[in-house]
Amino acid sequence: MNKKGQEAPSGVVFDIQHFSLHDGPGIRSTVFFKGCPLACRWCGNPESQNPRPQLMYFTHLCAACGSCVQACPKQAMFFPPEGGVRFDPSLCVACGACVPGCLRGARSISGRRQEVREIVGEVRQHWRVFQQSGGGVTISGGEPLAQKDFLLALLTELHDEAGLHTCLDTCAKAPWPVLERMLPHLDLVLLDIKHTDAQKHREWTGSGNAGILKNAQKLAESALDVLVRVPLIPGFNDDDAELYEIARFLAQTGLKNVEIMPYHTLGLGKCRALGQNHPFASNAKPRVPEAVDILKDAGIEVEVHRR
Repeated sequence: MNKKGQEAPSGVVFDIQHFSLHDGPGIRSTVFFKGCPLACRWCGNPESQNPRPQLMYFTHLCAACGSCVQACPKQAMFFPPEGGVRFDPSLCVACGACVPGCLRGARSISGRRQEVREIVGEVRQHWRVFQQSGGGVTISGGEPLAQKDFLLALLTELHDEAGLHTCLDTCAKAPWPVLERMLPHLDLVLLDIKHTDAQKHREWTGSGNAGILKNAQKLAESALDVLVRVPLIPGFNDDDAELYEIARFLAQTGLKNVEIMPYHTLGLGKCRALGQNHPFASNAKPRVPEAVDILKDAGIEVEVHRR
């Protein structure tokens, strides 16, 4: 409860990374919200999609000691006839009972409810680093706009009260009034543009893109700094035809700063840890040089994201 007796603003966060160098200017703290309206096939953080806490079970770390089997109240962990330990995610309620006894760290809970004041208190410890490096705090996910009230409360505290540089990393899959409410409390938006074709976008992300593209246009018309991020995915959007369409859309809207995010396979192991099959994996390298040339020819400033 806050001083007025109201429920303190809270939401579900699955990670807070400090000393981040790739989510905005300077050295930053990045807060990762859980929950996303998209289900991108290539997602590098599949644990971010579900809005609720989830158990992650990394089998390569498991010693099959059985402590989790004894601790699990739902029998989601069990000994199969062939040996070892198995995990049935359909039975798991993410209670965390199996985590403390796992001496090798094979199990962890992704996502926990946190109050705004907890997060602000944690990131403010790094204010000297922010000040000296020109950094601040980035809110990422998942999709932060999926927890709109929590996001607004957090941005208000960070930007308006603490005076920190704030950045929103978003796919912009939300009604414009929701996104518009955040703008006075932001210094920068990192905006994902994945594909210009609605059907292709739906096929690969589970949702159309009409609202996203409209929001991109409205952001371009605002006074806010916007950096477009294009995840470059083999077979999805790295062909010349789509790259020209992306370049045309960005040139028309006036969004002239782009960061290309080359496809990576970091999400594969996380999907296995969630007991899920990763819906996309490719050994093909995305056509980064070609993408850079096409976007630059359209008068767009391009950088390539380096991990």
